[in-house]
Amino acid sequence: MDYLPILGERVRSYRKANNITQIELAEKLGVAPRYIGNVEQGNRKPSLDMLINICDYFGVGLSDLLPMEVEAELCPKDKLIYEITATCRTLEINQIGVVKSMVCAFNNCII
Repeated sequence: MDYLPILGERVRSYRKANNITQIELAEKLGVAPRYIGNVEQGNRKPSLDMLINICDYFGVGLSDLLPMEVEAELCPKDKLIYEITATCRTLEINQIGVVKSMVCAFNNCII
């Protein structure tokens, strides 16, 4: 299933509902306006990180942008990363520090 046209239409719909231009959305997301245009036209496949940024900007979930079939195809790791990222955005800075410490403890990294 080619989900890019559906994704593009949903991004366009949220952008227009928020009364912002492609240029304004591009500035908020740190990309070129052409990138937003290509996503909206179904010509560009945004990364998972960009999808999360778009969702965060509009205050919607991934399922609001992607057809259910596509969301079901995301690998379990990507789904978990999305859920963790979305949850962390609601936490206070000190709580995020605790989460980072826990993740680093599993990965033996230096904080």
